[in-house]
Amino acid sequence: MLIGAMALFTANAQDSIALFHPDSVFTLTQQDIEQERIQANQLIAGTWQYDKPCVQAQGTSLVGKIGKPIAQGKLKKKLSKAYDKLRIGKRWNSLRLTTDGRWTMTIAGQDINGKYSYSPSKGTITLKWMAISVTAHVKKEKNNLNLYFDTDRLLTIMRLISGISHNDTLKALAFLSENYQDVQVGFQLKPKK
Repeated sequence: MLIGAMALFTANAQDSIALFHPDSVFTLTQQDIEQERIQANQLIAGTWQYDKPCVQAQGTSLVGKIGKPIAQGKLKKKLSKAYDKLRIGKRWNSLRLTTDGRWTMTIAGQDINGKYSYSPSKGTITLKWMAISVTAHVKKEKNNLNLYFDTDRLLTIMRLISGISHNDTLKALAFLSENYQDVQVGFQLKPKK
């Protein structure tokens, strides 16, 4: 009986040691990483459609001198006119983000697909399509999803969405990248109904 009790105690002690062994507690499996990624992607997953331009001032150069609310308001008006000329709201039908890290953008009836990686801690999303990779800052506000780009990256996106390579409107947007280094501009998206 004493030998049986000792054997049971030894087996339970070994199970407890294995349970709390650092390798078993702190080792991340591929399944853990995948589950974490899916949970993060659920924060932004859905089908989104263009609503209006958005502007985020970060630095203190020109924007600081003018004042952030005034500068952002003026830039939004200019962007709205530029987006209207490029027919962004009419050409860009939707952006679909799935929890498994895939995206589909419908532009003028054509689907473009790729993969994305989202980092909630950095507040960024990187959209990958063929050899193109574009990173945007992401901010979820109420039901909307805002995508902010550095102005030079925005030009890449605008060329993709508009299908135009030489245009006065794109030249006007290029002005942004030359004169507003501390400002990020982009798109406010709303859930597609």
